[in-house]
This record gives sequence, structure tokens and C-alpha cells, in this order.
Amino acid sequence: MLKLVLKIIGGLFLVFVGLIVGVALSLNANLPTTTFDVETKVTGQAADETSSILIFGATRNTGLKVAQRLIERGDKVTAFVRPSSDRGGLEKLRVDFVVGDAMDIETVREAFAAGNYRAVLTTVGCQSCEPPPDYQANSNIVKVAKEAGVRRVVFISTIGAGDSFGAVPWLSRRFLANTLRMKTRAEIEFRQSGLDYTIIRPGGLRSGKSTGNGVLTEEVDVFGFIFRDDLADLIVAVLDDDRTINRTLTAVDANRQWPWSSK
Repeated sequence: MLKLVLKIIGGLFLVFVGLIVGVALSLNANLPTTTFDVETKVTGQAADETSSILIFGATRNTGLKVAQRLIERGDKVTAFVRPSSDRGGLEKLRVDFVVGDAMDIETVREAFAAGNYRAVLTTVGCQSCEPPPDYQANSNIVKVAKEAGVRRVVFISTIGAGDSFGAVPWLSRRFLANTLRMKTRAEIEFRQSGLDYTIIRPGGLRSGKSTGNGVLTEEVDVFGFIFRDDLADLIVAVLDDDRTINRTLTAVDANRQWPWSSK
């Protein structure tokens, strides 16, 4: 009996090890062979002092980092925030605020009516929110941008949305299936909007010091990882470069093969 139990335990252990190895190997990046090179304006060179860039999702992570970079170089930034949002990071910057909920289209309309905007950036998305905003909030932003005549929009999606579905590891396809479906629907609305859109699909996002190796590509089978600081630099460059209009671009670190790599 003891031998049978040990045999079963040994078999389960081998299965567990196999699963761990399989997951680890699935995280091996598929890096691009070609890149789409963009250029950003130098620090202090604001594009237009009479208008602002409206950011949805500016209170933390990538959106906050983009706001910091834009302010540092002299651009005006307006942050769309929920009443309950922590504004601590933004209050250190010279940003304007509009308050609302992107899931409520009327408050989005009020935000657009409150200022003069030359571009809109949305990083809105949340896996733990109920209901999740990944589709509906971004759909509201598209609709109101059209109504307000604000043509330039940049949407931060994810690898795995749309025609990049096969690029992500099988585990991500399974556990992020609903998020990927919503991101895909939002991407379609941006493409069909008639606006001057750019869709950016970042790879696995990490916090940490910038490597300076962030790149953009139009290859749809690419999978990789990128630090939020590097992604923020690429987003600012995209806002500056009209060649990115009506393009869908994947953002990864060109040198990071594994998420745990030290370089």
C-alpha cells in the first residue's frame, strides 16, 4: 500500500514539475525582426501651449509616467479621474483635473466639453473591476471624441488582442480570455471610428528601472515584456509622430527574452 501511495505521489510530482517547466518555457519571448522607429520632441519643446492632452488612466502606472514626461517637456496635461481616485502622484505635477467615470458616457462628455484637447490617451483597463471597463469605457471615449471633434487618439491595448491572439502564451489565452475579447472589441471601435488612432499593444508590463530598449513593431506574432518607463517613452513618441496614425503597434523590450532576466 505504501509503495502505491509513494508511486502516486511521485507521479503527481512529475506532473507538477512538468507544468511548471511548461509555463516557464511559454514565457520565452518572441522578439521582433523589424521595428517601427519613432521620434519624440526634445524636453521643453511643447507642441501647443493653447491645448492639452487628455489622459484617461493617469493616476498610476503607465498613464502617470506619460503625464510626468509630458509635463517635464512643457506640454499641458488634463487628467480624467474618478472621484475616489488617489491623485497623490498627479498633484505633484502641473496638471488640470476633470472628474468623472469613464463607464458613464455623460461624465465623459462633460470632460471633453471642459477643455481644448489636441489628443487623447486612454490606458483604461482593469481585470479585477466589476464590471470591467476594458471595452465599455474605451467605447465611450471613442464616441465622445468623435462628437467633440478631437481626432487624435491613442489606445493602450495588449498583446493577445485581435490578430495577436496567437502570440501570447496558452496560459494567458485561457485566464485572460474575457479581457482579450474586450480589448479586441475596443480596438475594432477605434479602427472604425474615422479618428486618427494609434493602438499600442504592450507585452508583459514590469515595474523597474528603464532599460532604454523599448521598441515598436507592426509584427503581430511578437511576444515579450517591457518596463512601464520604457512604454511611457514610446507612447510620448507616438503622440509626436503622425506616421503612427492608423497603425497598430506592439511594444516590447528588444533585449528581454525572459521576464525574470536581470538585463
